[in-house]
Amino acid sequence: MRQLTDPVNVELQQRTQVRAPQGEQADTNAVVPSDLLTRWLALGGVIGPILFVAAFTVGGILRPGYSPIHQAVSDLGVGSNPWLLNVSLVLLGVLLSAFATSFFHSLLPTLSRTWRWVCAVFLACTGLGFADAGIFTEAPATVALHWMIGMPLLALGSIVGILLTGLALRHDTLWRRWSIYSLVASITTLVLIGTMFWIWTPGTPLASLKLGGLMERVLFIEVLAWYVAFGWRLFRGAPTLAKD
Repeated sequence: MRQLTDPVNVELQQRTQVRAPQGEQADTNAVVPSDLLTRWLALGGVIGPILFVAAFTVGGILRPGYSPIHQAVSDLGVGSNPWLLNVSLVLLGVLLSAFATSFFHSLLPTLSRTWRWVCAVFLACTGLGFADAGIFTEAPATVALHWMIGMPLLALGSIVGILLTGLALRHDTLWRRWSIYSLVASITTLVLIGTMFWIWTPGTPLASLKLGGLMERVLFIEVLAWYVAFGWRLFRGAPTLAKD
């Protein structure tokens, strides 16, 4: 692995040697990830969400009578042209898992191995939840697995995973703004999930408006926006004192 020479990576190497990650002794023999693969894997958090949003937007346009306001995104996974959504869901799962791998390696100078493992695993759960929805569609034979596995995994990643990331980074000056963003994003996701199911529940004040499809899209875009922003940040390199 080649030695890093640019100022950002030199600073990261110094940080790795000077202080131990939270709660653990620093590994002075550790090498800050410098290979291009780690950075390109981070782009999984950018490319995957963009492809997915494009897929369900185009799929909704091509589906006669489909309403993105009233109907769930998953409805596009059955019927005509279901591959457009299902392939993008599986691909999104793979790319978000790639992002989680990059997160684990990129945060080596900042977080302990335990924190990186915990955060990366939970962050990957979001991708696994989306992939599950693409494999186990709303078809009668698989609809139970679609909701019973996909939604809990999505919640674990988008609420718990992002929350833990915010908590893990809160004591690091260079990552302070990202910590705040992560904590706010986690709480926002929790509120949006609760609101979405409340709107979909028969008998609630807004149930008659049938806004479940709109709320689901707002939820997905809010969650995936965090992966896009963090993925791009990791692709560019860790933040510095001069530029975050």
